Amino acid sequence: MQDVIYTLPLVAQAHPTKRAELVGILGAALARHLGDAHSRRWYCALIWAAWRDECEGRPGLQTLAAQLARIAADIAEGAPWRNAGAVLAARLRPA
Repeated sequence: MQDVIYTLPLVAQAHPTKRAELVGILGAALARHLGDAHSRRWYCALIWAAWRDECEGRPGLQTLAAQLARIAADIAEGAPWRNAGAVLAARLRPA
């Protein structure tokens, strides 16, 4: 998961013609790391939403990276969840 967290800021730096490919790779990696292969498109949409936030001046990629780091730490500590993707979605939901 660390590879996704460290690569996420590259979405902002990627050439526009290569950005979609990078988002697809990152989305697939997230789905694989979280054991949620059927939700690859959702993870890609999550990354695109974070990119949109960046374009609008909000720290979307940084926020997503921070939440992913927290999920990874929780998993390493033995979190009892069945679906880490659902926990991620709940944490990213606006209050």
